Amino acid sequence: MKKILLSIFILITSVIIYAQPNNFFSQSSKTLKDGNIELSFTVDLSVGWHVYSSIPIPNGPMPFTLETDDSSNYELVGQVKDKGNATTEFDSGFQKDVKLFTGKATFIQIIKPLTNQAFKVTGSISYQTCNGQTCLTNEESINQTISANKNITIVTDSTATTEIKTISNTNNPKKEKSLLMFLLIAFAAGLAGVFTPCVFPMIPMTVGFFVSGDSKKNGIIKGLIFAISVILLYTLLGLIVALFQTTTAPDTLGTHWIPNLIFALLFLTFAISFFGAFEITLPNNLANKADRKADKGGYVAAFFVAFAMVIVSFSCTGPFVGSILAAAVSDGVTLKPILGMAIFGLSFSLPFVIFSFFPGFMKKLPKSGGWLNTIKVIFAFVLFGFAIKYFYNVDAYFGWGIITRLGFLSIWIVLAILLGLYFLGVYRTKNDTKIEGLGWGRIMIVIVCFSFAVYIIPGLFGAPLKSISGLIPPKDGSTLVLLSQHTDNNTSIKGFSSLKTYKDLDKALATAKKENKPIFLMFKSHTCSVCKQMEATVLNESQVSSKLNSQFIVATLYIDDSTPDKEFKTRGKKYRNYETKTFGYASQPVFVIINTEGKILSEPIVGKTNTENFMKFLNY
Repeated sequence: MKKILLSIFILITSVIIYAQPNNFFSQSSKTLKDGNIELSFTVDLSVGWHVYSSIPIPNGPMPFTLETDDSSNYELVGQVKDKGNATTEFDSGFQKDVKLFTGKATFIQIIKPLTNQAFKVTGSISYQTCNGQTCLTNEESINQTISANKNITIVTDSTATTEIKTISNTNNPKKEKSLLMFLLIAFAAGLAGVFTPCVFPMIPMTVGFFVSGDSKKNGIIKGLIFAISVILLYTLLGLIVALFQTTTAPDTLGTHWIPNLIFALLFLTFAISFFGAFEITLPNNLANKADRKADKGGYVAAFFVAFAMVIVSFSCTGPFVGSILAAAVSDGVTLKPILGMAIFGLSFSLPFVIFSFFPGFMKKLPKSGGWLNTIKVIFAFVLFGFAIKYFYNVDAYFGWGIITRLGFLSIWIVLAILLGLYFLGVYRTKNDTKIEGLGWGRIMIVIVCFSFAVYIIPGLFGAPLKSISGLIPPKDGSTLVLLSQHTDNNTSIKGFSSLKTYKDLDKALATAKKENKPIFLMFKSHTCSVCKQMEATVLNESQVSSKLNSQFIVATLYIDDSTPDKEFKTRGKKYRNYETKTFGYASQPVFVIINTEGKILSEPIVGKTNTENFMKFLNY
């Protein structure tokens, strides 16, 4: 009875592990405010399965890919992209970080209609799903009907340039939680801008202008005009940025070298300035004119006080403003730059308004001094770190390989340690005041800085650093090696070069008949992580490889082989069809032993297994 129950348990477990997943693919479309169409492709994944991102990784897994048939009714806007943030995980098969989704994954493609009549979008979707034991290469046909939209006017000029104008008010729901978080960050950034060396010392002088008059009412009105003026000035900046935003801005800002280089240079310049090398100011003429207008007094003068404040404080608020605008544009929501700058201006001016209502509160403010320069130095280190991040994006765009993972992490470690030493008082900048002892605040910051440095150090030796993997370069050849790198099975990654293999099934069959040997078939793909793990571990064991070399003809059949084939278009499709029709499997890897007549000699192995089971499989 125990044997029967054990057999039933093993059978059920095998079915759970190797059964085809109940992944569900769906597609839909909606019209955007600008008249373009957003195609959505969703994969609902079974428990334990994941699908890879649409972002290609060199020598990595198969990305989510869209191929559309030629059509004169629309054109693609950019590439297919992820909707939402993928999880970054280290893959031992590829020996690098990969981006993947679990549960549900949605990918979007924007298309630009070239007609206001109904039309169809046809083509195919390719993606790979894995569960750690086996992988599936999936292909889905798309046939999406786009309804006629009479609200879109197609304007064609003599040069055959097509322009789309939309007069519809199609709703485009926003991610409310994401927008709320963005606005909260913008609000916090505005308050932080007040406590910078360029702004904080000006609070008494500015509020003094409000309250210096014949009535408290006039002071309150001046304070409100000041606040409204600041909000309008920053909102105007957000409006300018929003006007130049397009539907392809997110892709451009995220990947193109020009915006990344601009951000890198800006952050580096601000960092050097905050270290005390020089001061960044806008044109003096502009500030002087604003000051002269403010000196005339009256309600109108409150506007020019605000104007002067915005100009003079730019050297400290610039990094906050730049970061908010970069985050706003990269999300692709047109109103975000406007709302972000409005909220920033609101929180930036709020303390001034409060003090104009209650000027007595200013007596409780801490005196400006060396602590303001300390804040400036903190900003300098942070901005320097992010400048390196943007410089790396430029390097990755051109594929130079100048900024490696080792170099990147080394710089961040040095920055963290230097900031910790700064708070310990080991060194000072030229604008610092001498500190007497270490307060609890400095001690806490020192602990955070040194802990961060210690956390990063293992990344130099191959640790994935999952919590910051989205900010740092993926693993590359620059990783330091103290001991040999091992996989979870404690076997070094060496590859599959010790076996003589055939990639052409016909040649393998001919050789098998000639030498009278059975054929070992391995169905795999170039982007299959589990396949690479099996090659690096079990198939690389000396007892396995020696047996395969001496007693079998080995054929590795790539189901994504692009070699042309008369019947199936590609050799990969031919082998995929052979795998599913002959052996009943569609996943990879699949290991099969057949004779020269095609008869199965040993029960196939699907997915990952250990050396002991594999040797039993070979000793049929």
